[in-house]
Amino acid sequence: MSPVQPPDLDPDLTIVLLGNTGVGKSASGNTILGRPAFESKPSFDPVTTEISEQTGNVFREQILVVDTPGILGRKDTKKIKKYGKKLVSSRRRCLFLVVIRVGRFTDEDQKAVRVAMRVLGTRGVKKSYLLFTGGDELEGRTLEDLIFKGRGGKLRKVVRKFAGYHLFNNKDDDEEQVRELLQKSGHLPTQDQPDPPADDSKNRRVVLIGLPGAGKSSSGNTILGSDQFKSGDGFNPVTTETASKSARVEDRQVTVVDTPGITDLTGNQLYEGIMKWIAEASPGPHAFVIVVRIGSIFTADIKLFKLLEQMFGGDVSKYSMVLFTHGDKLKGGRSIDDLIRSNQHVSDLVSMCDGRFCVFDNKTKRSREQVRNFLSKVDEIVSGNGGQNYTDEMFRVAQTLPNERRDLSGNAGQSESSLWDILMRLTESHEEDTMSMVASAIGEVIGAGLVAAIEANAAVTAGIAEATLGAKVLEAVVEPK
Repeated sequence: MSPVQPPDLDPDLTIVLLGNTGVGKSASGNTILGRPAFESKPSFDPVTTEISEQTGNVFREQILVVDTPGILGRKDTKKIKKYGKKLVSSRRRCLFLVVIRVGRFTDEDQKAVRVAMRVLGTRGVKKSYLLFTGGDELEGRTLEDLIFKGRGGKLRKVVRKFAGYHLFNNKDDDEEQVRELLQKSGHLPTQDQPDPPADDSKNRRVVLIGLPGAGKSSSGNTILGSDQFKSGDGFNPVTTETASKSARVEDRQVTVVDTPGITDLTGNQLYEGIMKWIAEASPGPHAFVIVVRIGSIFTADIKLFKLLEQMFGGDVSKYSMVLFTHGDKLKGGRSIDDLIRSNQHVSDLVSMCDGRFCVFDNKTKRSREQVRNFLSKVDEIVSGNGGQNYTDEMFRVAQTLPNERRDLSGNAGQSESSLWDILMRLTESHEEDTMSMVASAIGEVIGAGLVAAIEANAAVTAGIAEATLGAKVLEAVVEPK
């Protein structure tokens, strides 16, 4: 088919599939349209050799799906780039999906993603999604396990650059996976939102954080006005995976990210968790809501408060607020202000959040006044930040310089294995061209010996053996210059 859109075609949404040969672009196009619109079959040779367009009615939206050849061919890259520019200049609603196959991220696949990112440009990438195919091959694992656990550092870096990610099982004709993609990317109203909002600037995305049993899921249900998250009393955590739900609330689209109760207060797993929260609230949350249960302030709460501040850095106060749950326990005329003043740790937490807090009584969900008050606090946060949401880049910057500097300066005598962990976390979170800046900052604290080790670690990404690097790190730690 012609690579140029017919002039009389005016779809509600255009979806363009980009990626390497054999990753499942054509099959994904068929999944989206709900019919075998594109030729898709196992083959050693490319099945798609030209840009191809097919249309269909999907959830009452007229959608144009564009299948493209493997992006590594020089001529094909030029064609795709020209097509993309023409599409963007048409000012039509469009969604670019860069397709990756689950369990396969070879050097060639990585190159294909880099080429796709160059075609899209920096701004385009931030509005595009990664589409993982082969959902049937996960074998009981979650996509988040694949991305955020193990040695998938290169894949994590790629994921963080995009607006979000999604998973398709192209062997399953379940249309819900298509609905979720369109809703997640903001191109389809949720069931609770029959009409799109008139002003996207009113949309709000919040992440609920706290210890197990603090009332995060119940609070999410209160905010959304319906039982979207599973909640209940018991000894075992109800929420075990990060999840997001959206609804139309007070004339705006509100997305709530419910998170598992934080039990690891050492920070070892919290980094991965925070990256999941930010990704789930793509393109980034407007507010982090620290949920605290009235009458149950434990030592663990206090540790959590301090840990979050250390993990996020000073800027977190601009994006945070406290939500006290079980407001029905405020009896005998005692006010929430009295409670805050009576506990120095709680008072410090509220101060850390620039004095922003709300109280929920989740047993009276029909009372929307508390929700309106909550949203007004979120609006204050958005206004104070010039409408800018929190991003994963802000988190990585907060993580690297101040926190790693504190870790290194405060633990000069720690073992080489602990220093190795810090080095790996630094180099995994940054592109190669920023390593000199990071090394310089750390050099002010621990000297040139470990700086050389960090630079050596950066060279690993270029192919130096890990064993060689380990020796250099050990030498730098044991015999600093």
